[in-house]
Amino acid sequence: MPRLSEQLRAHAPYVGLGGLLLLMIIGSLLAPQPTGRSAATGDRPLAVESDVIRLRFDYIKNANYDFDPRAAEPPPPPAALQTLDGKQVEIAGFALPLYSPTGQTEFLLTQAANGCCFGAPPMLQHMILVRAGQLKVGGYGEPVLVRGVFSVGPEIEDGYVTSLLRLQATDIRSLADDRDIE
Repeated sequence: MPRLSEQLRAHAPYVGLGGLLLLMIIGSLLAPQPTGRSAATGDRPLAVESDVIRLRFDYIKNANYDFDPRAAEPPPPPAALQTLDGKQVEIAGFALPLYSPTGQTEFLLTQAANGCCFGAPPMLQHMILVRAGQLKVGGYGEPVLVRGVFSVGPEIEDGYVTSLLRLQATDIRSLADDRDIE
């Protein structure tokens, strides 16, 4: 007797969209699951080398910095992020350009080149405003590794929160690919 998944594939054209959806769900359940890093790795920075913390976007996202832009007073950052305030960090991400009237280099660092995996813009607490002074970025939209002093907490301009996480860059390096972005 053929397996259930084979029967579903054979009859999917007759079942319509509902059958196709069911087939996709069953297929994803039967597909081999990745065995890479454990789920717990998003709960801590990647590594500490001398005095530089190798930070990861998974760590930032798992800190659950809930930010409501309509709130009159932004909430304080979670303790997991507050401990990083003023520390030397290094983080890999994608550089998205910002206009700076001063001529200084400023960009947003995000985990995905197009904002997030579905193309929607990332939430304010999931991106880092990088102020790089005279340092230059090799190519916007490309993977980079940024090192500098990390700042945590709301920055307010003209009554609006403009950033929650910032990095005063001391070094920017282009990466060959996006393998190091976590």
